[in-house]
Amino acid sequence: MEERKLSEEELSKQQSLIQELVNLAFEDGLNAAIEKAKKMKDPYLLDAFHDLLADRLYEELVKRNKLKEL
Repeated sequence: MEERKLSEEELSKQQSLIQELVNLAFEDGLNAAIEKAKKMKDPYLLDAFHDLLADRLYEELVKRNKLKEL
């Protein structure tokens, strides 16, 4: 599969959408964010959201003493 190159404008828009999804996950819950991401029907966006959320969720759980830092 050939990697898609994004223009600066597209990249900026995608980053904004990903941040919006992460905020939604922390505000309204993970299910709400996942459902919104699925409706966007953009596999690149969904993958980037997953990557960022996994990093941010881990950090937040450590900060809240729900997980021990590795």
